[in-house]
Amino acid sequence: MILRLEDSKMYDANLRKCLEELLLPQVSIKERVFIWGTGNTAFLYQEGLKRLEGEGFSIEAYVDNDSKKWGKEFCGKRIVSPLELQSIKKDVSVLICSPQPDIIRSLSAQLTELGVNFFHIDEIIFKMHAQELLKVFDDLEDDSSKETYYSLVEARMAGSDIKESLFCENQYFALPKFRMRNPKEVFVDCGAFVGDTVEEYIWKKDGVFEKIAAFEPDKKNFEAMQRRVERLQDEWHINRDAIELYQYAVSNEMTLKGVEAYEKNNGLGSKIVDNSDSGENCQVVAIDEMKIGQISFLKADIEGYEYKMLLGASESIRKWRPRLAVCIYHNAVDFYSIPLLIKSLVPEYKIAVRQHSYQLDDTVLYAWTE
Repeated sequence: MILRLEDSKMYDANLRKCLEELLLPQVSIKERVFIWGTGNTAFLYQEGLKRLEGEGFSIEAYVDNDSKKWGKEFCGKRIVSPLELQSIKKDVSVLICSPQPDIIRSLSAQLTELGVNFFHIDEIIFKMHAQELLKVFDDLEDDSSKETYYSLVEARMAGSDIKESLFCENQYFALPKFRMRNPKEVFVDCGAFVGDTVEEYIWKKDGVFEKIAAFEPDKKNFEAMQRRVERLQDEWHINRDAIELYQYAVSNEMTLKGVEAYEKNNGLGSKIVDNSDSGENCQVVAIDEMKIGQISFLKADIEGYEYKMLLGASESIRKWRPRLAVCIYHNAVDFYSIPLLIKSLVPEYKIAVRQHSYQLDDTVLYAWTE
């Protein structure tokens, strides 16, 4: 259906009103805040939680049903049993940290039985930052973005499934201008995994580009990417110097940290830690320090480090104004802070949001200048 301009404006206004009604009613949480969950999702929230701590929002401890974890620490905070909550329940609010509706329902029932005040973590974070979310909504370029953004905020707050109609193909290349060929294009892939996006980029661009720089810290993934790139260079007759591969993580500083595979995800992602139990370390770099050249397309899916990556690429972004395709789904804080950071770096950026999964992952923020 094609909307007339006046119809589109009315649709946007109604949708914004719905978003206000969703966000603005405030909820009251207790002084002592606990997070339920010590798995991959809780780890992905750590970078966002650090930024919230700067606003005065602090977490006392984590809760888990796994008795083997009780008394240990998770990200510097102690892990307690659910029963420990009963003796202090008058003073505690628990934030459920999971994207899975069935787990949220199960934990909600358990906390109700315990008589403990609880919320979904995204509901609290979003309500605390209602004005920021509304600002992002207002900045979005098209109706599709506004509907997607509203629907995802609603689903994340409720811990529910998303509408199938939100799904959009061509992750990182959903908008036509991100698929246009440019023989001078320099493409930077942060979180290159096994080179799957590099290969898709080459196909989308018909092998027409100046340079690719791909960053992947995980050793096994990096070696798989090397093999893939060798094949692609042979198949497409690409100059060996045109694709640069770095076994580095990307952030806002040059340092050395540990890298570990996530549990229970078949090696589909890795996390950066201060000290690795596996003993595997990796170099962490800032894009501005890498002297890659005139970056024209920057993609990032780096497990919650996207915000720091943008800080570490701020000079390049201000100077070159590359097209950006940045994941914002890893934690609720990124959902508003990444778009606002991008607009603060280059106010002329236009922004859009597309959803590339039927779950609450693979949400991408697109930014470009005309």
